[in-house]
Amino acid sequence: MPSDLKQRIQAATLKSLTARNRYNDQVTAQLTQALKQAEDEVARAILQYRSLGSLPDNKLAALKGLEKLKLELDDTMKRLKREQTLVFRKTTKDSFKLGIQQGIRELADAALPFYADLKPEGIDKLATKVFTIVDTNALDFMAQYNLTLAGDVHRELADGIKRTILNGVATGKGADDIVRDMGKVIVDKDSFRQAGSRVFSKAQYRMEMIARTEVLRAHNMGRLKFHERVGIQKLEWLAMEDERMCPVCGGLDGKTFPIDKFPQQPAHPHCRCTNIVAWPMTVCGSEMAAKAAAQASQGDACILPPHVLEGMADAQAKENAKLKSAFENGDIADLGSLTVKQLQTLAKQNGVAIARTKADFIKLLDLAEPGIDHGDLAGAALSAKLKEHKIGLLRTKEELVELLGLKQAELKQAKLLAAQMAKIPPAEGLEGMTAQQLKEMAKENGISLNMTKQETIELLDKLEPGVDHSGLMGKELAAAKQKHGIGILKNKQQLVEALIRRATEETLRKWILRQVRS
Repeated sequence: MPSDLKQRIQAATLKSLTARNRYNDQVTAQLTQALKQAEDEVARAILQYRSLGSLPDNKLAALKGLEKLKLELDDTMKRLKREQTLVFRKTTKDSFKLGIQQGIRELADAALPFYADLKPEGIDKLATKVFTIVDTNALDFMAQYNLTLAGDVHRELADGIKRTILNGVATGKGADDIVRDMGKVIVDKDSFRQAGSRVFSKAQYRMEMIARTEVLRAHNMGRLKFHERVGIQKLEWLAMEDERMCPVCGGLDGKTFPIDKFPQQPAHPHCRCTNIVAWPMTVCGSEMAAKAAAQASQGDACILPPHVLEGMADAQAKENAKLKSAFENGDIADLGSLTVKQLQTLAKQNGVAIARTKADFIKLLDLAEPGIDHGDLAGAALSAKLKEHKIGLLRTKEELVELLGLKQAELKQAKLLAAQMAKIPPAEGLEGMTAQQLKEMAKENGISLNMTKQETIELLDKLEPGVDHSGLMGKELAAAKQKHGIGILKNKQQLVEALIRRATEETLRKWILRQVRS
């Protein structure tokens, strides 16, 4: 590669790292905000029981107080897990897409033929299309892996809170001292390194380490998958050459690898390395590119130009739409005739993960080793067991058929129920009931009258179509609610929708039971 071209490519890559780091800061800020809210809730809950550690003459009252406190803390931990799960799911996908986008921008900044003409809006449009034709199987696994790592932190946090409370009670400490022993979430980054290893500061450190490492992993994977799809055959390892560079990354810096054998990146937690395209750097002409694409081979030195990628994406979109229509209108038995790739496409379209979850792994290990409890396995120990029994990361064809069969049945039943509901005259249906009647019915069916965060997000999506509200929390969420006058309680229409959902779930549950019994 000419030295001036390599310099342009390297400069463009380093520029993309700045954008990635900005996004990284946004993600860690969201996670910290959610953890800070949990810390405040835990402190408030504990301070309500100021006499927990000073009731030697009334152990029964202390025990009841601890039981009630445990329920309140469990609710806080569940909310924290839900919020941070949403952040991680969105972050993994967004980082992967950002990687694709930055890969395109690097070729544009390097002034390569065809790519040099791309404007920012053209880069964004191309990135959206390329996402539909790159291999995203790794993305699904990364999302599940991130949730597993975050789940370990949540479990350790909950155990740490419990231990701190019980130790405080056992030693006669008051609620204020117990809260102080929990530690604090450190918002000021200059003070973060002196945060210590108490419960909340330890959880914050681990969560931020996971976020920064996994954002980089998803970002680099998106770039790599774009490079692979466009026809680039080799990548060069690029380390940050400063005082923080470790021996592992220093030894890899500047080395070139075939793209399908490129080492795992990041190489370790807090790794900051990335890669740059090494060879080939020749962009095919339209005729040559079309020929290469049709034969699924780009030759020794042929990078596909943007218009060919767009054509491939449009063709893939038509294929996906055709497959979606067949799934929605077909029978469950037809799923078995589809290929694994088609089933994976349908899974992604219908919210079914193609990567196995930790629960899947535990279930398969229980079958492989009956009588042994695998529930506590995590991290390296879990990976070793999976490797021992040759249990793959992705779901098999049979597993996808089973899960998609349930989705297909759910879809058909929902359509049937919607058709039946449409026939009910408004005056006789839920719409004709008063708000008070709907509230009473909701209570009878175990439906909360309060707005959940997810319901608030869904309402904001309706009020501001095209805007992504899924990452809102804390002050930002409160501001959005105030802007649109969204209250604490569900309105009449939301109560109707909640009751319909509950009726749909119950009808579907009974239908599935009938299918299983028959």
